[in-house]
Amino acid sequence: MEHHYALDYAEGDRHNRAIMLHMVLSLVVGMVLGAVGALLAHRPGLVYSIYEPYAYVLLVVMVGRTASGLGWAVLASALATLGPFVSLLVASLFGPDAGFFILGTNGPIMNLALLTLTSLGVLAYFTGRDDMWGDVAAGTLAGTVAIDGLDKTAPGGLEYVSGFWPWNTLVVGALALGLLLVLRGRGGLARSAFVALIVACTVFVFAAGL
Repeated sequence: MEHHYALDYAEGDRHNRAIMLHMVLSLVVGMVLGAVGALLAHRPGLVYSIYEPYAYVLLVVMVGRTASGLGWAVLASALATLGPFVSLLVASLFGPDAGFFILGTNGPIMNLALLTLTSLGVLAYFTGRDDMWGDVAAGTLAGTVAIDGLDKTAPGGLEYVSGFWPWNTLVVGALALGLLLVLRGRGGLARSAFVALIVACTVFVFAAGL
């Protein structure tokens, strides 16, 4: 009896340590990616536009998918999202003319970005399900990535980047497809792709005012 209790305690301790390590790595890797993003902000716009936000999206997807529970997925995704923001905010203090975040003026945009990235991490967690909801989560995630690429591609978009088409657009498309293959390659791929198409088309039609 005591032997089994000792084993359970040791297993629980390892599990808790793994969760704490997951949290710390989520924040630290996010800060590193944010620091790299601050450096790339001084590079040509096309380089930065493909790094931001897709490097951060990949991070929150990995963090959310590997979380040990829904609550931990929310917390880890939030930490992974805060990491880049912390680095970019610090960089803006040393280079206020670099075009990063301006405290007090871009607050709503920052809050929306934090919420969106954290939500993507939560969606990534649900892709671990082997049912229809896992397919819906994967499709919604991939569709959201595709939407951002369309917004940067289409003239008149809020985040339009001149020259984003065709190569950067193809990279974003490959990223969205890669997410579907990795997250749902074992099954439900067609349904996930259909959901992604619906999400992307719905937002595009709404944005175009059709």
